[in-house]
Amino acid sequence: MDITVNPRLARLDVLVGSWELTATIDDRLMSTATTTFRRLDGGFLAQRTDPQTFVVPEWQGLAPDWTEAVIGVDDHSGAYTMLYTDSRGVARVYAMAFDGGRWTLSSRPGENFHQRFEGTVAGDGATIDGRWEASPDGRVWATDFVVNYRRLDH
Repeated sequence: MDITVNPRLARLDVLVGSWELTATIDDRLMSTATTTFRRLDGGFLAQRTDPQTFVVPEWQGLAPDWTEAVIGVDDHSGAYTMLYTDSRGVARVYAMAFDGGRWTLSSRPGENFHQRFEGTVAGDGATIDGRWEASPDGRVWATDFVVNYRRLDH
């Protein structure tokens, strides 16, 4: 069966494949894991992050053991949406943008909790450098942690 992919979703092809994912705070390595993006039948993009290969003791139980996400695009508005869940029972909906090597995610505001991500995809598609930020009010933001993706397959 041939899958017709919305051209706007095809822009995410640079993400497809396996990546080493590292999280740092103030240049201190907090965790490493492998994450994989793959196409699903129907044209969605799925992301699976496997259990960490390394995690500092203070993050054990706080960082998820695994995550799953599905990304889709509305063909009328062109808006991307990511549905996210993880081993802690967390479920979130993110508004997403992906344009010209810039990748952003913004959570729907929760009471006393706002979250966003901004990443830059290298021109050769081999790395993505980003950061997650958190805010109690949606106005004052602070870096939660820095995240870097390094492509494992070429």
